[in-house]
Amino acid sequence: MTTLRSKVLSALAWSGGVRLLGQLFTWGVTLVVMRVLQPADYGLLAMATVFVAFLTLMADIGLGQALVQVDRLDEQRVRQVFGAIIVVDCLLFTLQYAAAPAIADFYGEPRLATILRALGATFLLAIFTSVPTALMSRELDFKRQSLIEFGSAILGSLTTLTMALLDFGVWALVGGMLVSHACRAIACNVVKPYLQWPRLSLEGVRGLILFGGQMTAARLLWFVYSQADMFIAGKLLGKEPLGVYSVAMHLASLPVQKISALANQVAFPAFARANEEGAGVAAGYLLKAVRLLSFFSFPVLWGLSAAAPELIAVVLGTKWTAAVLPLQVLALMMPLRMVGNFVPSATDGIGRADVGLKNLLVSNAVMLPAFIVGSQSGLYGLCLAWVLASPLVFLINMRSSLGVLGMGLPALLRAMAPPAGCAALMAGAMHLLRLAAPIESVALRLGVLVAAGAASYLLLSLLLNRGVLREILALRRR
Repeated sequence: MTTLRSKVLSALAWSGGVRLLGQLFTWGVTLVVMRVLQPADYGLLAMATVFVAFLTLMADIGLGQALVQVDRLDEQRVRQVFGAIIVVDCLLFTLQYAAAPAIADFYGEPRLATILRALGATFLLAIFTSVPTALMSRELDFKRQSLIEFGSAILGSLTTLTMALLDFGVWALVGGMLVSHACRAIACNVVKPYLQWPRLSLEGVRGLILFGGQMTAARLLWFVYSQADMFIAGKLLGKEPLGVYSVAMHLASLPVQKISALANQVAFPAFARANEEGAGVAAGYLLKAVRLLSFFSFPVLWGLSAAAPELIAVVLGTKWTAAVLPLQVLALMMPLRMVGNFVPSATDGIGRADVGLKNLLVSNAVMLPAFIVGSQSGLYGLCLAWVLASPLVFLINMRSSLGVLGMGLPALLRAMAPPAGCAALMAGAMHLLRLAAPIESVALRLGVLVAAGAASYLLLSLLLNRGVLREILALRRR
């Protein structure tokens, strides 16, 4: 257990440190680009990425994760997986290329066809990243993975910024994505080259295919759950409201995406290895991880909600004022989404991909009708659907997930309650400060609110949540 703990902590340290540097840079670039581009540009990209994201979920048909989770691995299995990935990704590229005109006609946006065909290149590039990435994850080698992600993100962001400043519009976003994928493919094969000839046979890999199939099905259901709001907004509300909504969702989910990407990248192989050490080990790690995730996610996201008016005005400008209320509403729900996204790493890691699959069926059964009904009242109705329906989905899914780990829902809620309470008091203090001490300068007011929020949360944590602070200090010493 000590060896596994040290490997996980090392992985988190490298991944977290490098990602932090990368995200500070890319967030800054993203905010500049948002000021340059128009809402319609983001609306076009959102329309395109709905279909791209759907096909991306099938890019390795879950076999990359199967390579990470399986107990024993031999060269023949890896070659068979590589062969299957080549076939699938080439088919996906062909499908997207052929379907692009029909998708453009569906949205009534002719430019979408060319955008979709350009983005199809990401499937060909994914052929050369899946196996090296899986092998590095299996070894908990996140130092080199983090450096690859860092370099790819920097070059992709610089490409987007340069093209945006040169007035390429939506193509700035497309170009940045393509450059980032290409850099990742090249770097993966420099750092962890896989030069074996693929084997086009599935004999003897039934277990990998079954696990990969469950993971792929879960990905597809997750796509429907996570993209349905964009699809509905694009079809019923139009590209301008979709652009506003997509930017609000992007800002609200940035911490979720970045922290979850770090946590889940390390968590899946770590839970797979922890499961080999005996029952109860994975559950113990899960509770500790939830306490730490909650400690950071609740104040960041609820603070973002509280400071949304000033943040939008200072960072994006007055043309994005309509995004304030959607950002405030969506950010409130994101801590639940972050924890809800993390728990499947534990159930998948112990080989129970079926649990995540069942939970996503529940998520879709509840959220899709909520999005459809909410969208009838426009953009704000769509945001309200998240507030009313997502807590119900969270409670149902956590109850079923925790059962296979030998835990109960009350244990999870107790782990989340102290940071949630401190963050709620912090957000209330920020709103009161805005009313009690009005500051004319919006930029200065934003700085005061952020500083006051951070100070009040730390003070409240010292009073009400010392246990997690001790855990953080202990992890830092290790």
